[in-house]
Amino acid sequence: MKPNIFTLATKELSQDGFFTWLLQWADNSNRQFDLQLNETAKDFIRLLIGQTNDYQITKVEAGRQWNNIDIWAKINDEYFIGIEDKTNTGEHSDQLERYKQIATDHYKDKNYKLVFVYLKTGNESSAKLKKIIEKGYSIIDRKAVLSILNKREVHNEIFNDFKEYLNAIENQTNSYTKFENITSNWKAGEGFFIKLQELIHEWTDWGYVPNQMGGFLGFWYHWTGTDKIGEIYIQIENAFEYGIKLVIKIADWEPSTETLYELLNEFKPYAEKNGISIVKPDKYRAGTTSTLAIIENAFTVDNEGNLEIDKFINTLKALEKTIDEYCAEYNKSCNIV
Repeated sequence: MKPNIFTLATKELSQDGFFTWLLQWADNSNRQFDLQLNETAKDFIRLLIGQTNDYQITKVEAGRQWNNIDIWAKINDEYFIGIEDKTNTGEHSDQLERYKQIATDHYKDKNYKLVFVYLKTGNESSAKLKKIIEKGYSIIDRKAVLSILNKREVHNEIFNDFKEYLNAIENQTNSYTKFENITSNWKAGEGFFIKLQELIHEWTDWGYVPNQMGGFLGFWYHWTGTDKIGEIYIQIENAFEYGIKLVIKIADWEPSTETLYELLNEFKPYAEKNGISIVKPDKYRAGTTSTLAIIENAFTVDNEGNLEIDKFINTLKALEKTIDEYCAEYNKSCNIV
């Protein structure tokens, strides 16, 4: 692959610059310089404001860092677009609510339609994106951006470098089908978790989990409560070169290694009944959250090195059932309904 400026300029400010530059290209005065780039920029704006192809765009103003809003644009003196632009980080400190309120106050008497966009070219959990939608922002993700950038041939080095850069991220993310990629490439690891969120029909979340060993990419779901011993849930821990494992976790409890040993012995018959084998971790550590058990042979691959994801989903269902049955029986024995 030839040198690409965006593989070196990976910060959000560089991406802010590209998208602001692309928005400015949509103004009609720029058709004379590059018709294809102008049309692509207009398609991008239609995507942002949710308009169809017959919506005519003639006048565009765009810039960066207006009242800390990453990117802003005014379209046809009709729309104001406020964009929070993210690569691999997420939103924080109620910034989205503040930016939206600033723009709303500023334009309250100016007869503009206000559009607020969370533009995300990296990967992010659907649980976190749902919260952003609830704040009044539309999500424009990498797939949506690429649907515009890949639409027509544009002869511009800046444009094509960014398009190639995003396509490379997309390809890495989708490479999770090969098991070795999941444990060697961060984007593939994220892609695996994104796929799981599509396949598991209950609340799930994932993200980076720091710890003294260097942290891991984690996926967690199926929280099941017991009033006396805390919350039990399922977690996948991908430490990449140190391996990936499927575990049962416990939280909101009174930490005790003795309790962990007792629970492991109580869990084993339920696990065996559902066709899975569980073992203790190398060493029990009683903390705010602790690993109760590791599921053996959770990840299987075919002859071509592909993760057998259907079998893994079946393992997850068996683990869900194991936890449900144990907790139901435990609560029943404690006269908890």
